[in-house]
Amino acid sequence: MLDQRVAKLLLYSLFITLFPTQADHISHNLDRYGHEDLSRESYGTFTSPANPIQTIQRKREGPTPYPNIQFNQPRSNKTSATHRKIYLGLQHAKHYLQRNNLNLTVAQRGANLKNKALANTIKALLKWNQAFTPQAMSPHFHLKPLVQSSSNKSKFTGYYTPIISAQLTPNRHYRYPIYRSPSSWKRRLSRARINDGGLKNQGLEVAWTNDPIGLFYLQIQGSGIIQLPNGERKTLKFDGSNDKRFRSIARYMQNKGFIANNPSRTAIKQWFDRHPKQMKAILNINPRYIYFTLDDKPTITASGIPIVSGHTVAVDTRYIPFGAVILAEVPISNRLGQQIAYEWRILFPQDRGNAIRGPARMDIYTGVGEGARLQANRFTGYGKAYLLLSKPMNNNPVTAGLDAPHIPSI
Repeated sequence: MLDQRVAKLLLYSLFITLFPTQADHISHNLDRYGHEDLSRESYGTFTSPANPIQTIQRKREGPTPYPNIQFNQPRSNKTSATHRKIYLGLQHAKHYLQRNNLNLTVAQRGANLKNKALANTIKALLKWNQAFTPQAMSPHFHLKPLVQSSSNKSKFTGYYTPIISAQLTPNRHYRYPIYRSPSSWKRRLSRARINDGGLKNQGLEVAWTNDPIGLFYLQIQGSGIIQLPNGERKTLKFDGSNDKRFRSIARYMQNKGFIANNPSRTAIKQWFDRHPKQMKAILNINPRYIYFTLDDKPTITASGIPIVSGHTVAVDTRYIPFGAVILAEVPISNRLGQQIAYEWRILFPQDRGNAIRGPARMDIYTGVGEGARLQANRFTGYGKAYLLLSKPMNNNPVTAGLDAPHIPSI
């Protein structure tokens, strides 16, 4: 059986090498970053199988079901809302780990742990009723620094789900097409070629927008939502890219002296409003182009775990595993990009990002729409981050029990 699996992998690799364009479209189960959508796979029950090959066998069964967790807690203040989100994230992490092999070693370049250690930590955290700070948690949990350096600093940014106005048919206002990915060599056309009509009238349009700047930034996020004139919303799901390297128009405009020291999206839009004839040429400075398909389902994470805004974080899973829990000193910046405060926050690694590389890089999800964009801009800077691991049971009485629901306090 092992020989057959190896042979299949070699054959598949050869196919990708010889036919890269077609191979890129073999699987359409991609998440918002172009990774495989794990929510469409069922991993079954794993309990130390006799055949280790079975630990990586998967069966297609449609979306992974997650429990519909109900809360009886008051909803009248910010603190209780945070309690609900943390509890929800812990329950989803528990469910994710239950569906995976607990003896599998994950994040071998960094955390290098078995899923069982992560599951034991979830057990402890579901019983935790004290503050989420290093001082309160260190007697009961190991706080493993994500960065092995004297500063132990991680870089934080925020990401969100943008919304743009669109129609399913064009008119003189809604004239900017949103394309699905071509199946031919034209997929690799640059943004400039596409904006000059390189994909026009080929049946690739999924919608049209009146907001080219909004579409540009939606492509940077990797997914988004369109709102139709009747108020209906549809998800734009990642459908591939043209494989071009990303280039920042903010940096370009700053270097040219078009924008001063704060190259924010607002500043860029204001400049384009004053210089509309230069917008197309400057947007084309970034050759990378993202394709989308329409979906009625909400955006999913790369792990398949439902998003918890303010606590879901995109990580590099070679270093930080899905199902882990991070205690982070999250930096808070003002509208000028100046760091003004820190707050200790529980984060759940559930997503990935093409720009998220290494153990010292995390991207916090902030929600949907303009308010979420402004909040994402505030999560910028450097702070300490620790992977939480429960201590042995004889030293840590809170590790017993996983099923009793308990809303943690902070």
